[in-house]
Amino acid sequence: MATVNRRSKTSRLLAALAAGAAVFAAAGLVYRAAAQKPAPVTSQSAAPVAGKAPGQESAKVQVYKVSGGDVIKRLYITGELVAERSVDIQAPQMRMGFAATITYLAPEGAMVRAGERIVEFDDSALQNQKYEIERQLDETALAIEKTKADLEAQRCDLTNSVTQAEADLRVAELYARIDKDLLPANTYQKYQLDLEKAKLSLQKAKEQLANFEATYDSQMALVRFNRAQAEVEAKRLDGDLEVLKKDAPQEGIVVYGDNWAQNRKVQPGDTIFPGMTVLQLPDLSSMQVIGYVYDTEYSFLARDMRCSFGLDAIPGVEFQGRIVSLTSVAGRRGFFTQKKVFKAVIKPDKVDLAIMRPGMTARVEIPLVLAKGVPKIPREYLGVDAQGAHYVIKGTDPKTAVRQTVEIGAVGDREVQVVSGVTTGDPLLPVQMEKGV
Repeated sequence: MATVNRRSKTSRLLAALAAGAAVFAAAGLVYRAAAQKPAPVTSQSAAPVAGKAPGQESAKVQVYKVSGGDVIKRLYITGELVAERSVDIQAPQMRMGFAATITYLAPEGAMVRAGERIVEFDDSALQNQKYEIERQLDETALAIEKTKADLEAQRCDLTNSVTQAEADLRVAELYARIDKDLLPANTYQKYQLDLEKAKLSLQKAKEQLANFEATYDSQMALVRFNRAQAEVEAKRLDGDLEVLKKDAPQEGIVVYGDNWAQNRKVQPGDTIFPGMTVLQLPDLSSMQVIGYVYDTEYSFLARDMRCSFGLDAIPGVEFQGRIVSLTSVAGRRGFFTQKKVFKAVIKPDKVDLAIMRPGMTARVEIPLVLAKGVPKIPREYLGVDAQGAHYVIKGTDPKTAVRQTVEIGAVGDREVQVVSGVTTGDPLLPVQMEKGV
């Protein structure tokens, strides 16, 4: 009985092994049939098709068919939103000094009314000069009074001298009239000599008084001139003090100027030279973007080119515009850089006063058409061999695709012009699929 049971178990084990072998054989047939099935090729560029690379049972192959179109390169420049029309408040040209230090600035971005104080410069040095000029005015006023008093005293003395000389002359005349016979000869001669001396003394006193009167006005004019000169200096100084305080000439928004020496915006405490812009009151309805382009990119730009730009402060919002002007001479953006740039002015198609504010940083994107209506391929479908030659992987199946040398033309941001080697409609595989060939 035991022998029969063992035989039964053995028969069931052999039957199970045979069934398992049949299942594995059927699975192998299904796998080979699937592997030999050709991968479908799509008619659209870069469309996925079924296929398998070696060692990857479920890989997807992106097949691209060479197409025609424009090769585009996008040029990006950084700019700043400014107003085309604005009132510039500049550092004053002062007679009493060369540079001025800012002590007060209205807050940037603040709306100000006409007549409101917007900037003040340090006037301490001018105030010290004003005190000195005021002291000179007081001294010249005292000098005028003193000179006038001295001259009046001198006039009184000269007048008294004339009066005294006249009295002496009359006395001398009395003695000179005495009869010669009544006096000794020497006494008579003495009285005659005294008469002549009295006449000469009177004449001299009158001449001195006349000379004094002739020079009186000139002596007074000299001290009055010193006074007038001090008054002129005081008025000029008052004018210098007046220009150190600036009021808004019109209503507007405050925008600080650029301090090129420090490569930043102007701020209180800066020493500004005459002619430098301290702040601006822009006309918000005339907003535009000022961008700077290096000479390597300048040749691609032209007036009336279309472009788009966004504002760093308002992400996700895009504006359209065009280039309205380009400078023909390069310049430096600041004192601390030697790089030369050209200035490009971009005019927006529409000004949004609710969003746009002067001083906002703008990122300008300018599409450049490097080649128009030419065969092109994505850059990931182009390879470079060890000798520097360009090639593509031509075909739809990694196992049957072949390497094809090509000549390229314009190179855009995402696509490359193909001059020779392939034609429009040729299917290509990404160059990384070459390992599967």
